[in-house]
Parts: sequence; C-alpha cells; structure tokens
Amino acid sequence: MRGYLRTWKVELVVSPAVRGLAVSGLPVLYTSWHCHLVFPLFYARHYFDHLPPLVVMASPSRDGEFIARVARGLGFIVCPGSRRKGGVQALQQMSAYFRQGHSGGLIADGSRGPAREAQKGVIFLAREAQVPIIPLAVAASRKITFNSWDRFQLPLPFSRLALLVGEPLWVRPQDRGPALERLRLELEARLNRLFHQSQTYFSA
Repeated sequence: MRGYLRTWKVELVVSPAVRGLAVSGLPVLYTSWHCHLVFPLFYARHYFDHLPPLVVMASPSRDGEFIARVARGLGFIVCPGSRRKGGVQALQQMSAYFRQGHSGGLIADGSRGPAREAQKGVIFLAREAQVPIIPLAVAASRKITFNSWDRFQLPLPFSRLALLVGEPLWVRPQDRGPALERLRLELEARLNRLFHQSQTYFSA
C-alpha cells in the first residue's frame, strides 16, 4: 500500500492560511466524502509526519477492519465504530485524543451513506473537541470509479493527483439544534463544491 501511494505525483491546492493552520500543531479535524477515502489519510501523514499520529474511525465490519489494518500500518490510531455500532463511544475516544493534541479524520457521509450527504458525526466531534473542520477532496488524472454506493474512486498508479483543501469550518460550543443543522448543511455544500471541482480539475 505504501508503494502504491508513493507512485502518485501530488499537487497540494490550499490557501496559505489553511496550510499554516495544518502545520501549526494545533488539532484539526479532516473530512472528505467516502469515495475519496484512500488519499486524504496518507496525505496528512505524508505532509505532517512530524505531528502526533492522526486518529480515525473505522467501521467494525469486514471492510472496515481491512481499512483499519491499512490505517494502522500507515501509523494512524484507529477507533472502531460506526453510526449503527459503537459510533458514540468512538467519537468520545476521538475527542479525548484531540484534547491530548492529536488531529484526526472522519468521513463525512459515513460508512454506508447516503453518498455525499454529510452526517452529524463530524459536526458533533468538532463541537465537542473544539477543533476546526478542514474539508478535503482528491482529483486524479487517471482513476477507476467503482459501481458502489459511494462511487468509490481509485487513482491509478503513477497518476497526477491534486489534493483540494477547503477553508476551515468552526463549530461553537453553544451551537445546538437548528444552528448545528445549518453547519451540517454548510459542510455538505463545501465538500460538494470541492468534489465537483475535483471531477473536472484535470480536464478544465
């Protein structure tokens, strides 16, 4: 997996302010759609390997355990959980790691979707841990798109990649109810803008 990931030629598309936040050492919460699952995990370790290990959640399913093994092999801390099983406990564990200075990642549309609809977990975690959310998307010059629920995209070896990094989204401790729903919709809109940009990045 490490060899495959290192075949790509990667361009980082990020504003100086967001890059400064990511390298500051302050905890941040990365998120992307499930279809772009593979590269954002590697990106954070590759570019910021001087920081504490990142914390991620993986579903306690057969597919999730495969992802968890890969993530651990790449140096991540894995909290097992999903929306249907152990999700609240996993979010609490992740929040505790954030308070210890770790950053982390959480897939916005979860392990089963619906695709490209943000669930509440990312917003909840950002509020409880008081960390900014940094949305991500991946553009690939050559890729395979699978006929799965998320239309999973697998960049081919030796492709050109662009990691698109959005502006941070903050969730205040007092954000509840309607305010939390507005933030969820705002995160969904930001991720979808990045996703649509990623689909045409190398053809524009």
